[in-house]
Amino acid sequence: MKPYVICHMLGSVDGRIKQDIWGFKDHHKYFEETAEKIPADAWLVGRVTMQEFSSKQEYTLPPATADVPKTDFVADQPEKSFAVVIDPAGKCFWDTNMVSTEHVIEVLTEQVPPNYLEHLRSKNVSYIFGGQKELNLALVLQKLHDLFDIKTVRIDGGGHVNGSFLKAGLIDEFSLVLAPVADGTINSPTVFEAAEGYGNRQATQFKIKSVEQIYEDFLWIRYQVVKNTEAAR
Repeated sequence: MKPYVICHMLGSVDGRIKQDIWGFKDHHKYFEETAEKIPADAWLVGRVTMQEFSSKQEYTLPPATADVPKTDFVADQPEKSFAVVIDPAGKCFWDTNMVSTEHVIEVLTEQVPPNYLEHLRSKNVSYIFGGQKELNLALVLQKLHDLFDIKTVRIDGGGHVNGSFLKAGLIDEFSLVLAPVADGTINSPTVFEAAEGYGNRQATQFKIKSVEQIYEDFLWIRYQVVKNTEAAR
């Protein structure tokens, strides 16, 4: 069984992710205040985004003192809300096992070295393995449900993480704060970045769950994903 997955993003009318040229003084509130209204047991981001919250120290890890098994580690912690980072190579370092009020869960591949696992254990940071060399996101979600009783996950980007879950067909709902701005920058980051070219891939279809006008000229649109079993338009 997997958690219910909601992808939440702030985007321009041409599908771009926030940049300084948008000119908003407090762009964080448009994303964060709406995110807080979405009940979830965990929020999930990629490694680049999570490095805004992880340690700012320069860590040089000593060699491992033991052969640490490549098995999931559920730290002893009382928290029931979680911050999950997709970090296949183990590049985030931690001074604590918390981001604000959420307990950290690292999602790794088995390619990470033993001394990195020792680092996570020393900080009481939980971690799970999603595959040997590449992540199986369906397995990751199953483990988040089974090991941590996470029933709803909110994915907070960026575009590559969003695109990976979209391509795998694992998103149930898309929450978009639509900013009243056209970015227009060629090759700038977009809300979903799944693959180059079209190949045999089919676009993901949505149906509107709700629409709300917020902050005067913004729209908050929530979509349900149209599953393959539903009738095509």
